[in-house]
Amino acid sequence: MTSKEMYRSTAVLVLGVAGLIVSVGGCSSSNAPEQQPGDNLAAPHVSPTATPSLASTQSISLPVEDYLLENDEHAQILYASKLLVRQCMARFGFDYVVDGAEKAAVDPKGDAANMARRYGVTDTATAARFGYHPAPDTVPAVPASTQPMSDAESNVFLGDTPGPGSSGSAPKTYKGQDIPSHGCSGEAERKLGKGLQERLPESINDASFQQSMSTPQMTAAFRSWSSCMKTHGYSFQTPLEPLRGRLSESPSAAEIETAKTDVACKQKTNLIGTWVAVESAIQKQLIEKNQEALAQTRTTARQTLKRSAKVIAEGPSS
Repeated sequence: MTSKEMYRSTAVLVLGVAGLIVSVGGCSSSNAPEQQPGDNLAAPHVSPTATPSLASTQSISLPVEDYLLENDEHAQILYASKLLVRQCMARFGFDYVVDGAEKAAVDPKGDAANMARRYGVTDTATAARFGYHPAPDTVPAVPASTQPMSDAESNVFLGDTPGPGSSGSAPKTYKGQDIPSHGCSGEAERKLGKGLQERLPESINDASFQQSMSTPQMTAAFRSWSSCMKTHGYSFQTPLEPLRGRLSESPSAAEIETAKTDVACKQKTNLIGTWVAVESAIQKQLIEKNQEALAQTRTTARQTLKRSAKVIAEGPSS
């Protein structure tokens, strides 16, 4: 990997990727791949017990959110990971800069379910101000530093982790010191645990959304919403269509008008209430199927959070 391919501002992504690569590398001895918890994420029979009347997604949660890390928890683990990477890199004479501002999440109590934007724009006031653009205070700041890592820094950071651009065997030592397995990023993960590598809750979160759109309840709801939009001169089949394509730098008057109509039609047809009911029913089935694995996932996440809190409390020593 060359220095042009590795930047400090994006290096944190490898903190999660390293562990994922390690787990994917293991294979079953049988010809068929070993089934893992959550491999079967289909919920073929969806029968919502009730459909609430909802004007927006405010104060609404889905069942899987009991197992998802909140944004502030995710930020805590990532920040602790960076502190550990900094300590490791310092042993090799490198200055891995960690910005203390990264401890704070933009939307602390949000999570991967992204209820505020899960079904597109759902709030009238937000649509009137920003159209389909996210509110500025919900967008993470772009890291200022893009200083490239040298090849030597990248080798110490990644170790023997395979990745795009890598060729041949990675150096195992640097200036007489052994490079940890999977580099400093791998060392950080081993110290914290795999709290960020538990993908089952996110898989259920994604599966329920995808499966919901093909259910009879949602296809009927989409038709009603589409008919409502058509009476106002818009031709969309689903609420996801207005979100496609590149947004302008700032919302135009036409975009705002479309978004306001979108929200009004969602409210008129109770699309949000139907969608929440359908997804909740799907998620309950998938959670029931994967109860034991989800319980272990939650335990692992709590352990990682506890360790990350300890790392942060000890401070950014090097």
